[in-house]
Amino acid sequence: MRRFVLWIAAILITFAIGVGADRLWWHFFTAPPVPTTVEAAAVDTPVPQREIIYVPAPPPPPPPLPKPNIILDYDDENGVSAMFYVMGAKPKAFTDIDGLEIMLDPTSSDYPGSISVTTRVDDQYDNAPATFALVTGRRIFFATSKLANNDFEYRFEGEFLRRDFETVEGKEKAVLRGTLTKTRNGRTVAQHEFTFRMEYMGC
Repeated sequence: MRRFVLWIAAILITFAIGVGADRLWWHFFTAPPVPTTVEAAAVDTPVPQREIIYVPAPPPPPPPLPKPNIILDYDDENGVSAMFYVMGAKPKAFTDIDGLEIMLDPTSSDYPGSISVTTRVDDQYDNAPATFALVTGRRIFFATSKLANNDFEYRFEGEFLRRDFETVEGKEKAVLRGTLTKTRNGRTVAQHEFTFRMEYMGC
């Protein structure tokens, strides 16, 4: 009986050793390696961030200047398109004044013309267009908006000394005389009476 029990124990021990050895063999030599997947690599490798560059929108264009209100009240149907240049010395406050650009067409009901004060500093020209003007056969009055490069505005009140423009064009003959007032923010900066000669513009 004792021999039989020892024999059964030996069988069980042998069976246990065999099962354990088989599992160790499977674990160390036949178990497949842990696969390295694309997803695992992607987790370990940081994805570069795309840089977003914000480009500011261009500023809106400046609003167009309002159409000037020019009133022509004279019988002569002949218009004028000329530059009126200052005659004589100019005071210090008006050294930049180049002249008056006057283009009038009394036959046009759509666009009677334009008037502006022109300035020149070191061959750099600027102009202040009239926003309102009243021109008769003898008198002329106008007020301008600001110059493009500074805050000056102008008013002019004067009279035509003669209307035979063809006769005096390009000559040192006084054609227009009046008081030019220079203002800034509604305040008078300078005022002076000028005399002008004229030269036709264009052909």
